[in-house]
Amino acid sequence: MNEQIKIYDSYPWTTPFLENIVWLGVYLLGSIIFLMFSKWAAGAYLGYCFVSMYFLIPRLVCTHCAYYGRICHSGQSKLAALLFSKRDTGLFALCFKRMRFAAPVFLAPIIAALFLFFLHFSWGLVALVLGFGVLALWCTRAVTRGLGCPHCKQKSVCPACRNS
Repeated sequence: MNEQIKIYDSYPWTTPFLENIVWLGVYLLGSIIFLMFSKWAAGAYLGYCFVSMYFLIPRLVCTHCAYYGRICHSGQSKLAALLFSKRDTGLFALCFKRMRFAAPVFLAPIIAALFLFFLHFSWGLVALVLGFGVLALWCTRAVTRGLGCPHCKQKSVCPACRNS
């Protein structure tokens, strides 16, 4: 039985809700890792997470998205419409490369944890880093690829969908 996958004009609210819950879990576990250095490091990490994911990405990428002003899988296109004016959707694939600004959200806690392993190793830290790794590098991808990409009207031009 070959079912057609529905392409959404606007995603159900549950999709961005679930995706953002996973992201908030990533931010929380990452900040706990940085908290082992200092409260300032944890605060700086959380600040970067929120600025990059809820300001920079909506400004640099989501303003070029066909979902601008509607509910996309992350909810960021709706946020982008509240904060910024729409831009050329033909440039979406090119602008998607700016998602690199989100890389420190996922990589910085792992790098920080490597330093912590040398400073004061503990099995609790190992468990925390493994939990962060699973949530940040597997769950976020699974949620996006499972709930977002199959229903996206831009999957033919999206670098994330073409690289799957």
